[in-house]
Amino acid sequence: MQKYILSLIILAFSLQIFAQDLSFSVVVDPQITWMKSSSDRIQRDGWNFGYNIGLVMDKFYTDNYALSTGLSILNTGGNLHYLDSMVFDFGSGKDTLPPGTTVSYKLQYLTIPFSLKLTSSQIGYSTMFAHLGLNNHINIRAIADAPEQNINGEDIKEGINLFLMSYFMGGGVEFSFGGNFAILAGIYLTGAIWDVTTNKDYRVYVNSLALRLGVKF
Repeated sequence: MQKYILSLIILAFSLQIFAQDLSFSVVVDPQITWMKSSSDRIQRDGWNFGYNIGLVMDKFYTDNYALSTGLSILNTGGNLHYLDSMVFDFGSGKDTLPPGTTVSYKLQYLTIPFSLKLTSSQIGYSTMFAHLGLNNHINIRAIADAPEQNINGEDIKEGINLFLMSYFMGGGVEFSFGGNFAILAGIYLTGAIWDVTTNKDYRVYVNSLALRLGVKF
């Protein structure tokens, strides 16, 4: 993770040189993630921990209004408990898991957000912000564990949709150190709009609650 953070900071400084009218932030979002299904035969089973790390670009059109985008790597997932037997298309071949199996999904996405950011006037050294929009995800890794069936780190990309869209909403505070440099912290809630899996019999959604920590340039 340290290599990712260093690379993003260098990228932010480089972009700032060529786009003085833009604001850039390097963010890290530790988060709690969970999955749910539209089927009553598939139950959520606890929480997982994930993280999102990336670069956010804000283009301000007034002092209090900006359009925002960026690029990040999202690690998310969750646990689903299947009450019926299920056929999974693993990288090593198809396998039928017996009823009562819990599968832990570990998913990684390349994420490009498009959003609206609203900020308050600066009070002392602090500025409050609200942030809401849509995330566009491209799946780059999908594995599953089912310890009861001796399944660990199996590739399940064939059963995961390549594209995913989610909504997010959040808010927080920025603390300025002068000029464009500030640190920020916030709370974000994210929920999938599109189905995570390719299964036609039911839908699966992934959600998260994240703490956003960042440095703004």
